[in-house]
Amino acid sequence: MAAWPRINPTFAAAAPWIAPVGGAVVGLAAAATFLLVPASTLEDWVWRSGVAALLPVAQPPLGLTARTVLALAAGGIAAAVAWSALFLLFGPDGLLAPMTKGRGEDDAPMLRRADAHPDAPARRPMSAADLGAPMPPPTEPRAVTAPPPPPAERDIPADLDQPLAAFHPGAVPDVPREPLRPVAPLRPRVALAEGERIDTVELPRNPDAAPESPSIESLLRRLEQGARRPPLRA
Repeated sequence: MAAWPRINPTFAAAAPWIAPVGGAVVGLAAAATFLLVPASTLEDWVWRSGVAALLPVAQPPLGLTARTVLALAAGGIAAAVAWSALFLLFGPDGLLAPMTKGRGEDDAPMLRRADAHPDAPARRPMSAADLGAPMPPPTEPRAVTAPPPPPAERDIPADLDQPLAAFHPGAVPDVPREPLRPVAPLRPRVALAEGERIDTVELPRNPDAAPESPSIESLLRRLEQGARRPPLRA
């Protein structure tokens, strides 16, 4: 069984601090470069980078305020890039992250030197997670019902205009089904005594009602009568 290389405990303890410390050092170095570089060289860098075309404030000559802003911006960008790169290399699960334990040795019990054997290393105890997902609880068996019989196939009738009841007698029942609840009649029934009948009575007109408007026929008749009359002579 191949043994995994042991990692220096000092390097393993310092691995989480590599990314922030390295980013801070790179950021300070970039800021110091912009602060200590000669003014002519800094103005040449700014002019060639195209920043002066985007920001009129950054056009040469550059004063102390512009130099400080450029130093802070360069330091922040350099620190962020360096911290990201170092975190991907030395951070948790990084490419160069230290491995303190070998594969399959997580939570392995500690054995004494006299009980340890190189050909039979200690293994971690078995847990419930090693058994997989738990089995579902037992359920009562369901009663198997027989499937309904398939519908009987019949030939198409020769006369397609015949009623459905003649072709399939079971489609229309002989006796109507009873309603689920009694249906109220649309008109109330009038209780009459023996020998009494209902007479047609004309309802009296309401005097307050508006007079009916003349029909088109009456208007045409009046127009014809007016046209037949001789004109009045003056």
